[in-house]
Amino acid sequence: MGDILEEAGAVVQCRQCPWYKNCVMPMQIGSNEISQFRMMMQGGALGEQGSAEMEKVLENVAAMGQNMMVQCCPVFAERLKMDPRLAERIKLFMQAWGQDEEKAKLEGPES
Repeated sequence: MGDILEEAGAVVQCRQCPWYKNCVMPMQIGSNEISQFRMMMQGGALGEQGSAEMEKVLENVAAMGQNMMVQCCPVFAERLKMDPRLAERIKLFMQAWGQDEEKAKLEGPES
């Protein structure tokens, strides 16, 4: 009975969530954030050469973060934490992404 109530609560929470039906999206690090990094670096005491190098480092960190981080709704995050099988299924799905198309290309057109 407790599981049914928890699931019902999650459904209600999900429908009220601003992320409803848009559960996952990449973290957005755009030109505004990079411009803010540049502004911060202009006032630094690293000198012109050090400032340019630090700017490149910050841009690289921002680019790496873009690929490593994701924003997601709290219900989705909680479900991933509570059910490792769900995370494993998503992982397997992503690892197999595009394999059907590659297999079809290798086999060639059907006669």
